[in-house]
Order: sequence, then C-alpha cells, then structure tokens
Amino acid sequence: MKTPEFPPEERERLSALERTGLLDTGPEERFDRYTRMACKAFNVPIALVSLVDSNRQWFKSCQGISATETSREISFCGHAILSSDLLVIEDAQQDERFKDNPLVTEDPFLRFYAGAPLHNSEGFRLGTLCLIDQAARSFDQNEQSLLREIADCVEREINLQAAAEFYQELKHSERRARAIIDGTRIGTWEWNVQTGETVFNERWANICGYTLDELMPVSIKTWVGLAHPDDLPESERLLKAHFAGELSEYDYRCRMKHKNGHWVWVHDRGQVFEWSHDGKPVMMYGTHADVTEVMNNLNKTQQQNEALAILNDLALDTETNDDIRIERALRLGSDYLNLPLGIVSEIHSNVYSIQWFVAPEDSGLEQNASFPLRDTYCSMLLGARESLAIAHMAKSGYRGHRCYEKFGLESYLAAPIFIKDHLYGTLNFSSPEPREQDFSETEITFVTLLARWIGGLIERELSVKMLTKLVEQTPGMLYQYQLWPDGRVSFPYASPHIEEIYGVTAEEVKDDASVCFTKIHPDDFSAVSASIEQSAEALTIWHSQYRLANGQSGWRWVEGKSSPEKMPDGSVMWHGYIADIDESKHTELALQESEAQLRRLYELSPIGIALTDYRSGAFLDVNEALLEPTGYRREQLMAGDYWQLLPPNFEQRQQEIIAELQAEKRFGPHEVEIVRANGSTYPAIVRGMRINSPSGQPLIWTLIEDISEQKKVDRMKSEFISTVSHELRTPLTSISGSLGLIESGTLGALPPQAERMVSIAHRNADQLKQLVDDLLDMEKLVSGKMTMHLQNEEMTPVIEESIERLKTYALESGVAIRVTDDFDGRIAKIDHSRFGQAFTNLLSNAIKFSPANGQVQVSSKIDQGCIQILVTDQGPGIPDSFRPRIFQKFAQADSSDTRGKRGTGLGLAITKEIMTQMGGDVGFDSEQGQGSCFWLSLPLAETDTNSTA
Repeated sequence: MKTPEFPPEERERLSALERTGLLDTGPEERFDRYTRMACKAFNVPIALVSLVDSNRQWFKSCQGISATETSREISFCGHAILSSDLLVIEDAQQDERFKDNPLVTEDPFLRFYAGAPLHNSEGFRLGTLCLIDQAARSFDQNEQSLLREIADCVEREINLQAAAEFYQELKHSERRARAIIDGTRIGTWEWNVQTGETVFNERWANICGYTLDELMPVSIKTWVGLAHPDDLPESERLLKAHFAGELSEYDYRCRMKHKNGHWVWVHDRGQVFEWSHDGKPVMMYGTHADVTEVMNNLNKTQQQNEALAILNDLALDTETNDDIRIERALRLGSDYLNLPLGIVSEIHSNVYSIQWFVAPEDSGLEQNASFPLRDTYCSMLLGARESLAIAHMAKSGYRGHRCYEKFGLESYLAAPIFIKDHLYGTLNFSSPEPREQDFSETEITFVTLLARWIGGLIERELSVKMLTKLVEQTPGMLYQYQLWPDGRVSFPYASPHIEEIYGVTAEEVKDDASVCFTKIHPDDFSAVSASIEQSAEALTIWHSQYRLANGQSGWRWVEGKSSPEKMPDGSVMWHGYIADIDESKHTELALQESEAQLRRLYELSPIGIALTDYRSGAFLDVNEALLEPTGYRREQLMAGDYWQLLPPNFEQRQQEIIAELQAEKRFGPHEVEIVRANGSTYPAIVRGMRINSPSGQPLIWTLIEDISEQKKVDRMKSEFISTVSHELRTPLTSISGSLGLIESGTLGALPPQAERMVSIAHRNADQLKQLVDDLLDMEKLVSGKMTMHLQNEEMTPVIEESIERLKTYALESGVAIRVTDDFDGRIAKIDHSRFGQAFTNLLSNAIKFSPANGQVQVSSKIDQGCIQILVTDQGPGIPDSFRPRIFQKFAQADSSDTRGKRGTGLGLAITKEIMTQMGGDVGFDSEQGQGSCFWLSLPLAETDTNSTA
C-alpha cells in the first residue's frame, strides 16, 4: 500500500480548508442533493463529498456508507488531491498502490473509485466528490466529464458560502477602516476641481511642519507652492489620466517642502467622487501620508536589491576563467558605487601588489605593480577584520595619510580579503572626487560580501594549484570512472599516474576506458567486473584488489577504492584511487601462508595452547590438544574462562601468577592440577606470556602440558628403583665383603692373575653398592621419606670430617686439598649427616676431575645473610651443552675427558635435593678449560648473623 504524499502547499491548503467553516458541521441538503444525484447518474452504491484535513478524510455528505471519516493514510482521496485531474481506479485489486489497502481488503471492499478534486476560489484542492463501487468497472470520458460538472456545482456551493461570508467581512472592514482613518493623523483633503477651493485637515499641515492657521487662506495653490517643482509635471499627468478615466484613482508620491527647509516625502492619494453633467470632475477627496521613512527604506531596499542582483549575477556566472570573473566583479562594483577605481591587492609583508584592477585609461596602473604598503590606505586595514569607508578624505581624520598626500584620493571604500583566516590583501574602490553623502551600510556590506566572494575564488584557485601538486606527488592514480546504462565506460578524470598503473594516458581513456579491462589478469577479471556491477546497483563503496599486466615485470597487484554516485543521465560515477600494492600484497600473501602454517602447527601441537583475555580470563582460542584431556567441547570452553580449569584452592597460586605477569609479562612453569569437564583432575605444567593485540588489547598465551604419563612413568621408575635397590643391597654387601676377604689374602694367597681379577670385581662391587646407596637416597629425598634433623650447628666439624674422609682418595689421585678458611663461628640450621654428604659429593667430584698434581681449594664467603661454601678445582670445566642438565639424575658429561671417570650420575642431583630440603641452594661457576667452582649456600643462623653484622 502506498501512503498518499502531502501537496507542496499543504499548510496553505489546510488554512483554506479551515476558512470554509465546513469541517465537523452537520449534513446540508445543498451538498446531499449532489451525492444522491451522483449515485443515480452513475449507478454506484456510494458517493461522498470528502474533505481532506491533516490526518483524515471527513465526509461532509455521504450516500451508501455509515462512516463519517477514515484515516488519511489509507484514503484514496488523499491521492486524488495531489492533482487537479480526476483520479480513476477501475480495479483497486490490480493497482499496486491500493491492492493491499484495508479499504480494499476489508469492509467496504472497495474495487472502483473515481474522485474529482474540489477547489476553493484560490485554487486549493480541499477534497473530492468521489464515487465508490464494490465491483470493478470502466469509466469512460463522458462519465468523467459529467462527474467533473457535478463536482463544479459542489465547488460553487463551497465558494458561494465563502463569498457571502467575505461580503459581510468586507462591510465590517469598511466600517473599521473609516474609524481608523478618522482616528489617525493621516492628512485628508477635499478639492473642488472647478473652483480650486480646497479643505485640509490639521494633520495635512503638520506633515510639512505647519499648523493649519499658518497656511490660511488655503487653496490648491497652497499645495502647489509646497510641492517640489520637479514633481509637479508627473502629478499633473496622473491627474489628467484620472480625470480621463484612464486611472481609477490618483496615486503619487512626491516631495513637499518642510517648514525647516528639508524635503519630506508624501503619499498623495485621491479620487473624484462627483462629476458634472457634462462629465467634468467636480469634487475630489484624498489623503496625505508622511512616507519619508518608507521612501528612505525603499531607496535602501532598492540599493540592497541592486547589490544582491550583482552578487547573484556573479555567483551564477558560467565563466570558468577566474581572472575574467574578478575583473567583471570590479567593473560591476565600480559602476554600483560610482567610484572609477577598483583594485584587488595582495599584501606580502610591507609590499602592496595590484593583482586585478579597473581604472580609467590614464590612471597609470599596471597589473603586478607594487607599492610600499605604508603609501596605501590599505595599511589602515591591517589587524582589522572590518571594512574601511571614507566619503571625504579632506574632511576626515585621515587627511594626513601618505596616500592622500601622494595620490589625492578623496573617497575610499575597502574590505580585507581573507584566505583560510589569513589576510591575503584587500578589495578597494576609490575616486579623486569626494562623495556628497557618507557610504551607506548597504554599500559597505556589498563591498564586504564581494571581498568574500573574490576571496573564495582566490582560495579555490590556490587550492586547485595545491591539489594539482599533491595529485602529482600522490602514489597511484586518482580518478573518476563513469559507467553508462548502455555499458560504455570512461575515465572523465585521471591523474597522470594512470600511465604507471594501466600503461595508458589520461587522454586516451577520457572517452573510452575499455582498454583498461584488457590489462586485468584473467583469473581476476570476473571478480572485478562483478564488484563494479554490485557497487553500481547498490551504490556501495567499490573496493577490490587485482592484478594488472606490466610489460616489464609480468603481473603486479593493485588496489582500488571509490565511492559511487548516481548521475541525472542514469550513469554511475565513481570517485576514488588505484594504487600499486605489489610488494605489500606479496608480503601479505607470505604472511597468510606463514599464519596458515602456524595455525597448522598450533592445531597439531601435542601441548595444549590457549589464548585468553588478560583482564577477564575469557577464552579467545584453544587447540585440540587442550580440549582432548579436559573433556570439554570447544563451545563449552569458549563460553567460560581460564579459571574454570583450575581447582578451588588455586587462589594463592593465581595471585602469584598475576604478580609474575605484571612484573615480567610471563609466568611459570608451574605444576598444577587441571579440572576436567567431569570434575576429575590431571597434572599439568603451565606456563605463559602476556602480549598485546594490534588494537592494544592485553592477551595471554598459555601452554598447558599434560604430564599424566610422565608422572606415571616417574612413579613406576621410582618404584622400580626402590624395589631393585633393596633387592640388590643385601647380596651386594655379601659379595663385596667376600671379595674383600679374598683380596686381603685372609683365605690364602691367589695367583697374580686371579688376584687382579678379584681386585677388579671387588672395586666394581663397591661401585655398584655406591650406586644402590645413591639410588635409595635419591628415592627417599624425592618421595620425602628421608628425615632431616635440622638444628643450629657449627659447620667447621662437618667440613673437616668430609675432608679427612677423602684425604686418602685425594692422595691416590695425586690431588692436594687446600682449605683457605677456618669457618670458625659459622652456624647454620643443618642436618649434620646430610650436609656432610652434600659437601662430600662436591669435594669428591672436584678431586675426581682435577688433573694429577692439581689442587682443590675450599673457601667460604658471606653474602646477604647467607654463607657459601665454595669448592674450586683445576679440572676441564663444565661443557656448555651439559650445564642445563648438570643437576639432573644420571646426568654425566659425555666427553673424552669425563667418560672414564667413575660415578653414578646421581651425586649432584642428591646434593640439589638435600640443599633444597634444608632451605639452601647449590650452584656453580665454570669456564671451560679453566676449572669449576661449585658452592653450597645456606642462611646463617640468627645468632651468627647478629655476630657478623
């Protein structure tokens, strides 16, 4: 359904409808007779006199329907009043405007409609005389003419009532006007044309500054004596025309001499009301009204109209040459102001330059002529934004100006010209002759507006020059592309860089751009064409990336973007740019491939990976390796946040992780229990880092490594080691003891070869026993089964015992042990036995890896309340590749220098665990080939700390 539009003059039409006084009045026979006549004449069930107001159609007369009004939005009459022609709908169900209208689909099920607009005397369409039928039917020209004639009769009824009311109002107005005239101070006069006898009222005399007594005796000569001589001939002509019947009244504005000597304007109106039998005028009556102010305003208005006409003419000028337009403006301004010299100047620093001018031929002015600014009146405009107007320089305060002394210009009117709020120069008009009157406000405003218009032209010219330079320097091409309904294409404008993009000049494609399509890569052609068609149809931004042929290097990627505009001729014009993006496009494609590879690695990674929001913890992305062990579906996990995977007692660890992220922008590794979807948990190592997205959003990448299998293997290994160690210890002790007895000769002497074999077996049995002992110690430490008896104890006895125990081993190895510190008074909270074991491990390693005749140094140092026991050797040092694994179980450096050294690979791992459980630490400093320094660190006991402070 189409809602009826409002006529352009809707407000005036509604006012005219209101003036009829018909709305919401009762039925009247003078209208009902015409609706009955219409029903019979056209054999229709319904006929209406419908008046359309702002939101409804109201029925002044209705036949065949009980309703008194309907909404204007669904009315047929709302459409009918949009034109003076009849609106005929022969079948509403076939008309797109009405087929779903409620008046058609519901009661009264309207099918046929014919409406003739009803006009008032002013021509406004107030409503319709309309016919309605519930069956479709035709309506020929004769029927339409008859309907129009009946509608004309209804119109006369409407307008006759209005005329009667108007006549009554007119009579009332006449009485009111008479009372007003009698009560005002308008001058009145009565003149006997034949005798010259004249009667004036007091106000008539007052207009000229007199009393009536001062003018006595009065006659027509009194008026003639006061009237301006130049106005008398026209007055006489108008009187004769009125007497001859050519004018219905005498109406003239003339000047009359005021008592004070100035002239006042008087509006003189009169009419002959009595005529002689032979047709000569006898008695004439009229009024005088002081219209001096009106005439002054009229002159001002005429002056304004003339100024506006000039400005409008200049604005609508089709001339494209700005020089010609500015010179024409100067000529028009010079004629309007009656000042012969007009100049547009440019001011640079203290120099005044003439850019355009009009002047008499003998003026001596030339374009681009320059003068010192101080020698021109324009210097007085500096720092001001208003115009300067001087009517008579010799009588003004500027008569001492250098310009007056040099050029003698008496009258001057100028306005500053601003370009982007900066003073460009001035527009000035001048003359060597003074003016009788000051410049009017209109003249000053005219020059101000003209200066702004000229400033706009200059600014546009400067902008065009600047844009031309910018376009020349802009990479890629700027263009206008036009597509006509018949398929023709062109580039009405293209910047010079089109040659770099398409290999053609702007002139070659100005009328036909089809050659550009031949340069598009075959694989991209369809997509580019489709995008242009879609942009043309929907008038949406066109944006495309595609390849173009390049004679030198094959194909190059370009990007285009433009905004479409529908033109009056049906064509579509795009305004935009096309730029070479070959390098960036190849980089983009490489990045896309790299991102695709990273995505594949991300999805195939055996370690769970999650991307979360730093502030909320919400998941942004997860890989399959995280979903599988947790038992969550992707959508379940993405709907929650990171903390749903962590146990309830994780609060303290959570704060630690947040602190790590804030301080170092990374956290972990931490071993945590991850909560599955079913509520069970599994162990995992988590670590992560904080990053920022391109938009600045803080994010966290988190790696979640499932270590369930690793834990299971470690547990099995521990159980295996514990079981095997206990099962081996007893027989190994027996074997070692037996071999020791045999080796010592207690059971008798052995042959030399057997003795050597027994010695080797005894040594290997001792080493295997040491390995079992180390394995048991390691298992106890890791499982927490090894009990530590920690107490404040001096460290010197422990160190001395260890050194004494290894003296023999050192002598056999040809290594000297040198103690450079007596450790007296050093007290720490230690387990005597286990600390001795840790120190012995370091000392035995130092001896083992020292060269023959080498030296191992034992020393200490205090650092921030901790004591460090240092063991320094002269061995080969720690290889770089081995350093990360040096404290791991069974770790041994694999090199020619160390491969032959006996050891279990557990000593340093045991030392690490012992020191950790005592609240201390172990570490080393080493330079390959320069020896190593291993150290044990423990907090000093409080008493020791106080004593050393």
